[in-house]
Amino acid sequence: MAALAEQMKQNLYAELKRTTTPPRRRTASAPRAAAPLLPPIGTQTRPNGETYHPRLLGGLEDLAFLRDARSHREHTLMVGPPGTGKTAMAEAAFAMDASPMSPGLETIVGTADTTEADLLGTFVQNPTTSTFEWLPGPLMRSVLNDVPLLVDEVALIDPRVLSVLYPLMDGRGELRIPMNPAVPPIKIGPGWFIIGAYNPDVPGAHMSDALLSRFHHHFEVTTDWDLAADLGVPEELITVVNNLEDRKILDPPTYEGWIPQMRDALAFTTTAARYGTAFAVASLLRKCPAPDRADVTEALDTKFANVTALSLGARVPQVRQ
Repeated sequence: MAALAEQMKQNLYAELKRTTTPPRRRTASAPRAAAPLLPPIGTQTRPNGETYHPRLLGGLEDLAFLRDARSHREHTLMVGPPGTGKTAMAEAAFAMDASPMSPGLETIVGTADTTEADLLGTFVQNPTTSTFEWLPGPLMRSVLNDVPLLVDEVALIDPRVLSVLYPLMDGRGELRIPMNPAVPPIKIGPGWFIIGAYNPDVPGAHMSDALLSRFHHHFEVTTDWDLAADLGVPEELITVVNNLEDRKILDPPTYEGWIPQMRDALAFTTTAARYGTAFAVASLLRKCPAPDRADVTEALDTKFANVTALSLGARVPQVRQ
């Protein structure tokens, strides 16, 4: 019986082997090639003559990213405190480039009083003929010239005013000038796109969800203190700033105030070179908003002696001839 059972078992195995389709062998697929990084642009000179040093943004060079975003009309929003280089980045990417895809940059700085006319244009009187002529605003000029538009401090502009951007940023892709019916709808070209920039901590900053959703890319801009050191900013000032930033991050209730950024640090450096460190410290402290001055004074005291805000003193002694 045992021999018969064993024979039946072997026959069953043989039948299963004959009727069962063997599993396909998985062939190892070739490794997928990594997406090529955008070719870097390199250092650029801004319109004011200053050199812009590119930084990394998600593994890409920031200037190369902005130009690529423009080529795909992916509107970009930058957020960060003043003086970190938001405007400088946009200018370095477009303002001085003479290539066909980047002939320039239009800019408007937003305020709570910015109107549609400030963006689109208005009628002005010609002093010679006394007739009223249409003067295009930065938004209209950017569309006519097919160049990017930088809306600085975009969050300070009334969201109802910014609704003029909606038809340009979505599928309609055209600009209408309601205050000048003689101008037909203007189709946007391949080189037009919007760069928005704002400081989220400034009083009154607000952006509608409708506008936020139309910006394809959002990213934060902060100060690169390693770059600041390479540009000659004193180590003592960088340490003070880092201490303030750590305090703001680790213990927000005790300090939510002003922190110097790259623009302030570079101004400090050039001031110290001409007038001395004590003068530069006093000037920086005077720049600090009054409600935060006591905390910043305490921080500066750890690295600099006799810290006081810059102010006029006694009259200069007369030199006797």
